[in-house]
Amino acid sequence: MQEPPWIMRIPRPIMWIPRMCSRCTLVAMRVLVADDDALTADLLAGYCRKVEPGARVELASDGDAARERLADSVWDLLLLDLDLPGISGRELVALVPDDLPVIIVTGDPGFAADAFGHDVADYLVKPVAFDRFAQAWRKAVAKATPPPRTTGSTVFVRTGTDIVRLELEQVRYIRSESNYVRFLLSDEAGDRRELTSLMSLKDLERKLPEGFVRVHRSYIVNLRHIDKLDSADIKIGRDLIPVSETYRDELIRRLELL
Repeated sequence: MQEPPWIMRIPRPIMWIPRMCSRCTLVAMRVLVADDDALTADLLAGYCRKVEPGARVELASDGDAARERLADSVWDLLLLDLDLPGISGRELVALVPDDLPVIIVTGDPGFAADAFGHDVADYLVKPVAFDRFAQAWRKAVAKATPPPRTTGSTVFVRTGTDIVRLELEQVRYIRSESNYVRFLLSDEAGDRRELTSLMSLKDLERKLPEGFVRVHRSYIVNLRHIDKLDSADIKIGRDLIPVSETYRDELIRRLELL
């Protein structure tokens, strides 16, 4: 149930501070353009400076260089080509930190569904006009702005054509399934049920209260329902939930061990 050993997300530098744009803070927005075509990379860099004067734009011409830059520096946006030498953009998009907005810029329209499965901000097919780029930029900035967390014990979620009341204390864990999330619930009597809603796990994670924690790219758990944690899994009732190395340290910190 563990992720393959080669899937290791690029860690976000410890001192990262969310920066929506240079108008919102005194720090210039930093953008990494990962594209092996020098003309395209220069064009995108120019677009960045046009839409955000003062933006600090740096280039990476292959996937390995992009991965190193992402791990070593603080970034606010990644513009990513899919067909990079070394590690490809298709592989790299799965490794970037969840809170880093990504815009795919590619000549291949066929990867769009998979890319949005990684919750990218937008998907641009070359050649890219400036107006379309500016639209994608605005989406990325909006995506980087975290929504307020809910503070109540009851929320409402849309499931199909219905809007259903959801008691958060009954949520044992949440599983991502493509573009949907599935809430696994149990009440005081132990009766189990499920709710499915069209939303991304990343957006849901930002809205849930502090008692919920991400433990895997596909799972969020309610700390109140954890029965046991071992080297690879969490046990919640009869269910085993995989824990990836990316999230393990934060999970242990949130458990408040004696």
